[in-house]
Amino acid sequence: MVGTLFGMATKPELLDRAIDVLRRGDALTLDAVAREAGLTKPGLVHHFGTKEILTVAVVNHIIDRWEADLVTRAPEHAAPIDKLRAYVDYALTGDFDASDLALLADVNLRERLSALWAQRLTPWLGTEVGTDAASRASLRAARLLADGAWFNAALGIPTVRDDERSVLRAIALQLVNEGDPQ
Repeated sequence: MVGTLFGMATKPELLDRAIDVLRRGDALTLDAVAREAGLTKPGLVHHFGTKEILTVAVVNHIIDRWEADLVTRAPEHAAPIDKLRAYVDYALTGDFDASDLALLADVNLRERLSALWAQRLTPWLGTEVGTDAASRASLRAARLLADGAWFNAALGIPTVRDDERSVLRAIALQLVNEGDPQ
């Protein structure tokens, strides 16, 4: 059972339990999260009035985790090219699981969650780097390589062998360097 002083669960603790539900591959429901947290459904609803509110909060919580890691690789005020380098590095070296796919957790919210994901992560994706078409293509190729790596890892699809990971990372970062407008 989650809880702090007086046995009350905090929102971050409840979001962590919701992520545990997703990591197991279970559907993100109020009942499942309440069970995981050792609460009644009304106890969970006290914190998150609806499944939609819970799901949006979970996606924000996951993006917060991503951004915290990204900021360790490049500060928020870094140049867009450095932010893309940080994203590529994170996507190719991070530890991802089914919870990272939370934006797909509810078909009815997919557009809203995708928009939220894009809004929060776009500053890290190199889209603000202005340069010629060939350089932009190099940047986009690095980003798509990184996107594929984390997405497959989150799905549990083995795509990169351990002995290839550092070489793949170097190739992706070389693509970023080729697109760097310096």
